[in-house]
Amino acid sequence: MSQIEIAQIIDQIKQEITVDALGRGKASMKATARLAGVSDKAIGKALESANLEPSKLALMLMEQGFDAANLKEWKTNGIPDIAIAIILDYYAYEAGRYCTKQAKAICRTFKTIGVRAWMQDIIGWTKPTTQPQQPPAPAIPPVEQRLHTLVLAMKTLAELTGGRLNPYMEQQFKDYAGNLLAEHNRKMLAPSEERWLGVVNFAESELGRKVPLSGSHYRGHLGTWVRTFYPQLGDHQEDRLVNGTQQPVYVYACHDPIVVAGLTKAIEEFFSHPSPAAALKQAGAFSKKAVVTA
Repeated sequence: MSQIEIAQIIDQIKQEITVDALGRGKASMKATARLAGVSDKAIGKALESANLEPSKLALMLMEQGFDAANLKEWKTNGIPDIAIAIILDYYAYEAGRYCTKQAKAICRTFKTIGVRAWMQDIIGWTKPTTQPQQPPAPAIPPVEQRLHTLVLAMKTLAELTGGRLNPYMEQQFKDYAGNLLAEHNRKMLAPSEERWLGVVNFAESELGRKVPLSGSHYRGHLGTWVRTFYPQLGDHQEDRLVNGTQQPVYVYACHDPIVVAGLTKAIEEFFSHPSPAAALKQAGAFSKKAVVTA
């Protein structure tokens, strides 16, 4: 299938694609079927099977965290971009004699940017500009600085009065110094708020995703995806229990909002990509010795 033919198909279904304020894409079941080169009845039948005897396609969708109720709603409310990527992957490589050349061609087209980014581009969606931040309120100087200022003030006052301070004023200085020291000690003894998680743990506990043990989007490839395409998120390792043995595992500073945002973006891109293994292979991710990243 030529790029001209693909462009014609995309133009035909453009009106059936929407993108919400968060950038999440959705397409009608008819548009999804048109992309995959199958009938919308075939996809509808697969979605309906989730409540009784799930088809292979329904099982693939549910393995990614979708439930039967989700699949049923898609017939009228539209299919989310992540699910569309799975459907295209199924009809390109997993459907046996029902695989279509068109689904494979569309998968190759989306491989570099993903379905979500493609939908955003089709609609002309841009990320909403954030409101300008208010200037921060003046910060109280740290305890150490306030103690230092107090000591200098007491020394200057003692020099001016010849060491004869009013007893009430002297007591006020002592009380103030005692309160500052108590505040300093409380902060020094405060427990650490650091939180380090592996990428699979983060995906399942924080994003509610079920990361499978096998398949095109299994947990080993998820960790490699983050290490390959998002190395700036860190390279900290800890010994953790994996499959019954202690192994070095890459963990990420999930107390840092920047790291959390980066992990969320990486995980969404991984699951929206129709063939993560192919993208990783092209990036040379498998030429190095594997390290546990989950």
